[in-house]
Amino acid sequence: MNRHSPGERYAHRIRLWLGGVLAAIVATVAYFGGAEMARRWAPPTLAQPIVAPVVPSIAPGISLEVGVPVDGVLTATDTEVWRFYGQSGSRITIEMWLHPGSGSSIDAELAVQLWQSDGTLVVSEPGSMFLPPYISGLELPASGLYSIQVIPLSGEPGRFSLVVSDFDGAAAIIPDATMIPLQPTDDVFGDDGIRAPDQFQWPSSRRRISGWTFHDPRNPSHIGLDIAAAMWDPIVAVADGVVVFADWGGGYGNLVIVDHKDGWRSYYAHFEEIAVDVGQNVRQGELLGGAGNTGNSTGAHLHFELRYYGRPVDPYLYLS
Repeated sequence: MNRHSPGERYAHRIRLWLGGVLAAIVATVAYFGGAEMARRWAPPTLAQPIVAPVVPSIAPGISLEVGVPVDGVLTATDTEVWRFYGQSGSRITIEMWLHPGSGSSIDAELAVQLWQSDGTLVVSEPGSMFLPPYISGLELPASGLYSIQVIPLSGEPGRFSLVVSDFDGAAAIIPDATMIPLQPTDDVFGDDGIRAPDQFQWPSSRRRISGWTFHDPRNPSHIGLDIAAAMWDPIVAVADGVVVFADWGGGYGNLVIVDHKDGWRSYYAHFEEIAVDVGQNVRQGELLGGAGNTGNSTGAHLHFELRYYGRPVDPYLYLS
């Protein structure tokens, strides 16, 4: 057995203590030095993950021309997309309408959205069969490519039409020659109106407007006239034609649609009772039904629309 003097044992303890201290210093330097090196060389840690913007898919070749309607069919899961080039500061109107009686869900809801090419949502406007989306006088925030998405919110909206109008007639930027830019065109839906083939008479003996007008500032989505009526007032055909719809029409309530010649149709909504059948020929002034308060209505009245090749126009311009 080795024996050490007290002095040797004391020196040995000192060496052990110094070794422990040195090991602790080395470990500390390694820890912080390694952390600093890791901080310098590792990718930066973000407080929040980067989420790529949701850019709407744009189907190639589906382009819009100003004032020229396009048609689509929207199921419960589809999204229809169109695109155009717009000029910064120019004002546009996006008008949409649906076609009751075309097999669509009469209570379906949908939305129209306008997107910039970088995925920025400019505007989103919901609507329904009775009050379709309508965006008027929107100022474009930048020049470049825009896409319009039509999205189902509930039900199957079915067949619809869409048109973009350029308020200012500003020239569009054309970075891609394959695109059709927004350009001013001769528009048959101009301020002078459309020349009707025959005179349309008023659909009732009353001519007072009891609610909203066509694209009323209080309700821009409204695409007809609310004509005053008492319950069971006789409502008549504005011109000769054929009944193409006579049934429940969702927000329209009991609805009658009459097809006239040369692309014209008339719509009569909120009937208390319908007096005609689909396929029936009617003469101008012939009874269609009794006024009522069905559908989206807060009192007895007639909601009346005129459409030219499917597109709603202001009935005031054509009724006499």
